[in-house]
Amino acid sequence: MFLGRDARQALADYLDQERPGDAAASAGPAALLLSAASIAAHRPDGRLSARSINTIVGEIGRLHDAQMPDPDRKLGTLRPHDARHTFAYGLSQACGHNRAELERRLGHANDRYLRLYTNPPDDIAADYVEDL
Repeated sequence: MFLGRDARQALADYLDQERPGDAAASAGPAALLLSAASIAAHRPDGRLSARSINTIVGEIGRLHDAQMPDPDRKLGTLRPHDARHTFAYGLSQACGHNRAELERRLGHANDRYLRLYTNPPDDIAADYVEDL
């Protein structure tokens, strides 16, 4: 898996500062992201459930929107899969729409999926029309 500089730093910080305590509270921490040790009701292996991840990401979106005064910059409902689309679109722009690179990084060779993942978000597509 490829991560940008900021994501690598955030992951390193988590692994150094947060995960050791969480791993100590779990039986067999095989997962990368673990439930906080301070949470009484968590899985014995410490893994976060898909529902927990969705809840956390959704809360990040709500916190962002609560602090964002510009309505055009609000995220609305944020889901983990949105990060994949954002990554794919950014990668498409960065690699000049190189099909081989997109297939390699996204794991899709099908044109339909490549188009789906690399379509610009609505706000960017609207700007294309505005700039005409």
